[in-house]
Amino acid sequence: MEAANTAALVLASPTTNQDEVGSLMRRATDVAGVCAQIVKSTAVTIQGRKFVRCEGWQSIAVAYGCVAGARDVEEVAGGIRAIGEIRRMSDGAIVATAEGFCGDDEKTWQGRPEYARRAMAQTRAISRACRSAFAFVVTMIDSNLSTTPYEEADFMTAG
Repeated sequence: MEAANTAALVLASPTTNQDEVGSLMRRATDVAGVCAQIVKSTAVTIQGRKFVRCEGWQSIAVAYGCVAGARDVEEVAGGIRAIGEIRRMSDGAIVATAEGFCGDDEKTWQGRPEYARRAMAQTRAISRACRSAFAFVVTMIDSNLSTTPYEEADFMTAG
């Protein structure tokens, strides 16, 4: 199933019973505990809000037995687009996808080499896919962390 809203596959199915739900929540709590240090230490504060960087999102994915990657990087009208995806390591199933974009109109990225803009589109795609699957874990780590990926918020620092 390759839909953007497949994050629930990581956690539960419609037939999940109460015992399974309890087990899933314990796993989420365990993942939050394991990943808290890297997520917090790599978070970036912008205008008083803390944002999780891509490596924080990726640590959560790995703790869930998933790997995050990007594909289909292409130049489109207005910038560069990439698709991020989260795959279970055990069977390669896609559990979440998302789009990342680096716009030609972004002051931070104007005039930068194409490789850098392509890389940012990929980073944003990966962060967004991780966010769609694992935002709830970030709130378990620290309710003061924003679930908006840092790479999407970095425009706030641009002048």
